[in-house]
Parts: sequence; structure tokens; C-alpha cells
Amino acid sequence: MNKYAFLFLLSCFCVQAQNESKFLLITDSIKGQKLEEVAMIKNERKYRGRKTLEFNCNNNNYLKYSDNYSDNNYVEFEELGVIKNSIIVVLKIEYNSEQYILLETKNCRQLILEGFPLKIGDTEQYLTLNNPKTDEKYKIQMFDYKDGFFVLKNTIVFPKEILPKKILKADSNEVFILDLENRIWKTIL
Repeated sequence: MNKYAFLFLLSCFCVQAQNESKFLLITDSIKGQKLEEVAMIKNERKYRGRKTLEFNCNNNNYLKYSDNYSDNNYVEFEELGVIKNSIIVVLKIEYNSEQYILLETKNCRQLILEGFPLKIGDTEQYLTLNNPKTDEKYKIQMFDYKDGFFVLKNTIVFPKEILPKKILKADSNEVFILDLENRIWKTIL
């Protein structure tokens, strides 16, 4: 029995280790890149006292997000506004975390982001940096805007030793970050 428990723990560790990205410490200075929050038209409608957000899609389907105020499964949803002229942004709030749901009602597509999207320079590439719960690691999600919606390309998982302070530069091949100790790290995608 102990042999199987050891193998199970070892397999869990290996899977966890595979999920982390490789980072290299850089001694050269890196010029910071322009990263902007995606412009959003704020939602003027308020849903006070309402416990469910429903969105009808053009293909006769619908997306539904329901609040739950119980101690075990607390979750609350708030419609924040619209980005890119047609993509609705919904904030999902749990006890110790927040996520952003991007939804497109033409085809009922949705994408869950760990943070609010930042546009990389003058491209149609975007990224997010999460604000993790105490038991989670920092992550960067990178995605492109294609055919009227966002497509997730990469997820970068930080080792627990690296606490990011700022994303300095990102492109389709590599990401440079500054950590809380003012060290520069590079990861290759």
C-alpha cells in the first residue's frame, strides 16, 4: 500500500513540475514595453438584487451565470461592460479570487481569464497576469484576437520562488518580467 501511495505522490509531483515554465535570470537591462488595459465601455445597467446574469446568443443558445452566497460555494457575477465593440466582460468573484469571463453572444463563445487583458504594444496580442490565491502560483496567459474573439495561445506558470512585480516585455517567442527583488527573468514560449 505504501508503494502505491509513493507512486501516486511522485506522479502528482511530476505533473506539477511539468506545468511550471522554465525561467532564466537575465543580467542585461531590458527596455520596458507598452502594455495597456483593453478599453472597455462600462456597463450602465445595474443588477442590484438580481442573482442571475443571462445572455441570449444568436444561435438560440444562452449563457447563464448564477450567484451563490452559500459558505461552501460562494460565487458572484457582475457584468462590467463591453470590449472590442461586442465582447461582454463578466467579473467572477469567489472568496479569494477573481476571474474575468469574456463572452461573445453571436456564437456563445466564452473564455475565462485569470486577470484583465493587457494589449501588447500595437499588436493584436494580449496577456493577463493573475492575482493568485494563497495556494496558487502566479500565471501569465497569452492570447491573440482573431475572427472577432480571443484565442488562448500559452499559459506561463511561475515557480513559487519568483514573485512577479511587472511584465517588462512580451512577444510571441519570449516574456521578460521583473520580480519583487528587482531581478529580470526570461521565459521562452
